[in-house]
Amino acid sequence: MSIRNVSIVIPCYKAAATLRRAVASALTDAPSDIEILLVDDGSPDDTGTLCDELAAADPRITALHRENGGAGAARNTGLDAASGEWVLFLDADDALLPGLWSALDGVITDADMILFGLTRVSTGDIQPTDFLPAGEYADLAALGGALSPLLFDTGLLAAPYPKLFRRRTLGGLRFDDRLQINEDVLFNIQFLQISSAIYCLHGVYYKQYDTESGSLSRRLRGDLLDAERITRPALAALLRKSGLDPAPYEHTSRLRACLNQYGLLTGCRGDLPYARRRALFAEILADNDARAALQERLRNDPNKTLAVPYRIGVAWNWPGLLAAYTLIKQRLL
Repeated sequence: MSIRNVSIVIPCYKAAATLRRAVASALTDAPSDIEILLVDDGSPDDTGTLCDELAAADPRITALHRENGGAGAARNTGLDAASGEWVLFLDADDALLPGLWSALDGVITDADMILFGLTRVSTGDIQPTDFLPAGEYADLAALGGALSPLLFDTGLLAAPYPKLFRRRTLGGLRFDDRLQINEDVLFNIQFLQISSAIYCLHGVYYKQYDTESGSLSRRLRGDLLDAERITRPALAALLRKSGLDPAPYEHTSRLRACLNQYGLLTGCRGDLPYARRRALFAEILADNDARAALQERLRNDPNKTLAVPYRIGVAWNWPGLLAAYTLIKQRLL
């Protein structure tokens, strides 16, 4: 079946500075049957007014307004209103890149997910066809060795973008709005439990501005380990259903969560108190593989002097030192 009638859901919160860019990118060379759903998530700034303004200017755009509930809840509001055969999620501070619509014109597939490439401002281009040929894959087992990098190294399968979902297959599936992070990972896992056939499209058609203020990579938070604990059983169930041993994937999932949480704790400013920092460092260091990976990373750290307290804290399994140093560094820098 060919690709047509796409609904683009854009959750909008404090997005007045970037929303025009996102919408313009979606409309560039877009077909007449495209549908753009702007979901104002109770934004306290001018975002809601801008949504209405953009909707008034183009009949393909609809503005929806709701009380603040987070990105997952806003995406759910968009899903409830979507009428297209396919659904694509676009963040209000990101952009679609030229060529997507023409590339989709040539796709005929029975798969219910179409996966394509993205570029991150922080790291550059990545696409599924870096790991396997373009085309349709009947299930996760058919992805072979590409499954792990698509899940963990690139996040292409984990994020709500860059991909299209067949809306009839989604049915009543919605994002768990109780989660503040990893709700997208859980959503994708649950979708693949319904239908695990994937079409891998060659090309980079999504741009993620992940170095801007407010992105995960620049915001301190302490819930990555808890969120991974919630999604890991669902991932294991999906892998078993696909005839795959979940153990190595569960190990990688936990390891990456530990390393990512460590990176946020040591690299981002925020108001996380000492006790919470210490508890998180203790949990990270209790994972032997994560501790070994951190020791190797710190041995090769070019900032030898600044890394000394981190090396001591990790080597001696001393979470209190790590927590104290991150707080002191934050206040001095």
